[in-house]
Amino acid sequence: MTFSSESFFSGFKILSSKAKLRLFILIPVVLMGVGLETLSIGMVIPALGVLMSEDYLYEIPQVVQILDNFGNPNHQQLILLGLFALAGSFALKNLYLFFQIQCQGTFVYGAQREITLNLFRKYLSSPYLFHLNTSSAKLLRNLTTEVMSYCNFFLMPVINLATEILVVMAILLLVLMIEPRGTILLVMMLVLLVYLFVRVTKRTVASWGSSRLAAEEGKMKHLQEGFKGIKEILLSHKRDFFLSRFQEHNKLSGLMNKKEYIFQYVPKLGVEVIAVCSLVAMCVFMIRQGVEHSQVAHMLGLMATAGFRLIPSFSRILNNLQAINYGWASVTALQSEQEQEVVAPKFSSQLDSPTSTTSLEFKNALTFSEVSFAYDNHDAPIFTNLNFSIKAGDCVGIKGESGSGKSSLVNLVLGLTQPTEGEIRIDDHKIDRSNLPSWQRMIGYVPQEVYLLEDTLRRNIAFGLSDSEIDDDRIRTVINMAQLDNLIASTSKGFDLMVGENGARLSGGQKQRIGIARALYHDPRVLVLDEATSGLDAQTERQLLASLSPLKGNKTILIVAHRETALDFCPLVYTIERGQLLASSS
Repeated sequence: MTFSSESFFSGFKILSSKAKLRLFILIPVVLMGVGLETLSIGMVIPALGVLMSEDYLYEIPQVVQILDNFGNPNHQQLILLGLFALAGSFALKNLYLFFQIQCQGTFVYGAQREITLNLFRKYLSSPYLFHLNTSSAKLLRNLTTEVMSYCNFFLMPVINLATEILVVMAILLLVLMIEPRGTILLVMMLVLLVYLFVRVTKRTVASWGSSRLAAEEGKMKHLQEGFKGIKEILLSHKRDFFLSRFQEHNKLSGLMNKKEYIFQYVPKLGVEVIAVCSLVAMCVFMIRQGVEHSQVAHMLGLMATAGFRLIPSFSRILNNLQAINYGWASVTALQSEQEQEVVAPKFSSQLDSPTSTTSLEFKNALTFSEVSFAYDNHDAPIFTNLNFSIKAGDCVGIKGESGSGKSSLVNLVLGLTQPTEGEIRIDDHKIDRSNLPSWQRMIGYVPQEVYLLEDTLRRNIAFGLSDSEIDDDRIRTVINMAQLDNLIASTSKGFDLMVGENGARLSGGQKQRIGIARALYHDPRVLVLDEATSGLDAQTERQLLASLSPLKGNKTILIVAHRETALDFCPLVYTIERGQLLASSS
């Protein structure tokens, strides 16, 4: 996975339009820095000339008139003037370069924040099926290491590469006007070195980048597995097994980074040898041509000063080319994510769709009409020509064997997935892109595993609301409805009780009650419990369902369960068999 001159500019497609504009604005900042770099090197010529000859400046007609205006300073004064001008030019250059570095850093790491946010927004806006089919380790890798690698191994190196190439061209042009033959020899040798280095190392360095990309995803995957399964790992004493799986990818990632780091210093060593040999060859050539030793010394000082700047520049050019090659795997990965069109069947479930303006009212029934559904066109359908309805205000149970399609049915009701064929209607309105958000806002959902933020009880119940938007009176009401009063009474922190990571400090029953309180906070018309009591003991299950009794008749309740004790709560129960729903009394 290597970059070419044709694909190089495609790396900028990852940037937003605003970022590209900021990159364009950065160009004059870089050009000004190049100009000051050249000026500082150019100041060496008059400084050395004045130092070696009293008449050096008087041989330049334009300068003579200026010296007359300043009273024709003596040689010692001219030497001091030349040296101070040389020091001043370098000081001015470096002050400006500090400003330039600030501008470059602001651009690159501003782009990093922007790319990460946009990519995260895309992932959160993608349909549910996308998340079912995509590894979360890959998504985390892209959002963390790959965006950072794109900035560190492509965006910043590209800017530095352009800067160094312009600096080298400007300095070589300056030196070329003074000593063309020696400069041409030096350029030929350095260009040959760059070409051979890139040609020999391109595929090797790119393969290191691809290996690092795969290793980072593996590291992320095994880290997630280690933290999510910590209870089972501690109980089964399988720590070493999970450490060894992680270490396999961790070692590979570290090895690739080590190789890239060591390889950064190879260009510097080679360039220094080539440059010094070229400088010696140039001096020998000039002496054999009969050039006076004073002129050779003058030229040697100029070339040494230019070389002092050119050697690091050529070294950085090679390092930046190597960095771009190493990081090209990250560019390709982010391009793939950016270009990937993730479309759910028939219509998208994105809540922020600009067409989502139609409101629904649920007064009569939720109806499935000839609904067929499969997760993939090549899979056998889970439902075929499914027809049933749930009346507003009913309490309905859904049961079936594992794998029969209970969760798939719930996802269709929630609008997270859409029918392959047929339609779902709310009263007389077919659910589509325009009214899906309205339908989803009517639903309170309690899953089998309630996801809790590592935050306060208040923020977990008012999920996704800022503190200024949270209604504490409503929090108090739903806590009472979900029978969480005992939890509040057991702590002095009240609503500000920290629940721990994913509710680590709570019991299973408390977590489910928080899920119910969250589902009830927005006073939904429909309440869906998807295996919400399957992990609870019988007594806790009865207590939790009893807390929902006052809601019967006021809200439409759909309970999906495989235990009969949970379904006893429902007057009407559907059984899923061979892709159909069979109605029976509870």
